[in-house]
Amino acid sequence: MGVVELLYLIGLMSYGYGQNCREEEPPARKCENLCRGNGTCKIKAALLLPKNTTFDASLPVVEPIFELAMQDDVVRNAFPPWVEFEWKRYDVSDCDAAYAVISAIDAYNDCSHVFFGPSCDFALASVARITKFLGKTGTPLVTTGGFTFDFVQPKQNCHHEYYMMVRSGPLGFKDMAYFIIDIMRHYDWRQLLLINEPEAQVHVAGKSTCLLMMKTFANYLKKEDIIYTPWDTTSDGGLNYTENLKFYLGYKYTSASGGYLMASSIHQYMLFEGINVYGREIQPRQPYKELLLENVGNNYASEFRLSLYYMA
Repeated sequence: MGVVELLYLIGLMSYGYGQNCREEEPPARKCENLCRGNGTCKIKAALLLPKNTTFDASLPVVEPIFELAMQDDVVRNAFPPWVEFEWKRYDVSDCDAAYAVISAIDAYNDCSHVFFGPSCDFALASVARITKFLGKTGTPLVTTGGFTFDFVQPKQNCHHEYYMMVRSGPLGFKDMAYFIIDIMRHYDWRQLLLINEPEAQVHVAGKSTCLLMMKTFANYLKKEDIIYTPWDTTSDGGLNYTENLKFYLGYKYTSASGGYLMASSIHQYMLFEGINVYGREIQPRQPYKELLLENVGNNYASEFRLSLYYMA
């Protein structure tokens, strides 16, 4: 969504082109109207972001970008000269959901007409659920967050959970999920292991970013009938990665021809390196001694000092 289209949308919503999602008329605010008697109008925006720069979208990072954007000719020409635009910052401490709601209520009481943020998914969900009830026709919320699958559902009327929320970011977890799914389709893979560290990448979308990503991914894997096994690395039962890989991975992620394809690749590599190779398919229930004597023999093995690896 372009800057002009976004600001135009905010203007329409702020002017009252929306729905009253309450069952009764809400109490009017003195500052409900954008325009004053002298013919000028002012849109008040609230930045709902954390001060903590650990997060990618934080007040110290985003506010200077807003200042630069407001100086750009494209943005300045998006509204007529009699419309002003100003913002006020509100700290959503550590992207916490409870602080986000408090900040949103404070911003509404300060006569904000539009919210920018939060960007962390849990904080965003808490605020986005109530914005449709703030004001006569709701308060629009614009965010670069909203990565999980819940946020990409329809948001066109009061019956939709996140009505009044606008996702301005170009990417979500759904897009990332289908990028991987398309790769799996290309190679005709139908099963995978999801290795997940739930609290990693907190700077992107706040608490449990990777957990939310995996839940979104799993949601679309189910739709595509792809089998998956989740592995939470924080619940490893005291086992190390090697032991867990044996447990979760083992021999599950191959096929009847998988061992043959691997052996063929090794064979080609060894021939390329000039290593003398002899190979034969191992028959089921064939004793190892019989196999060695029949296909390798003591003389051949001792002469070339070969090691025979049996891959089950």
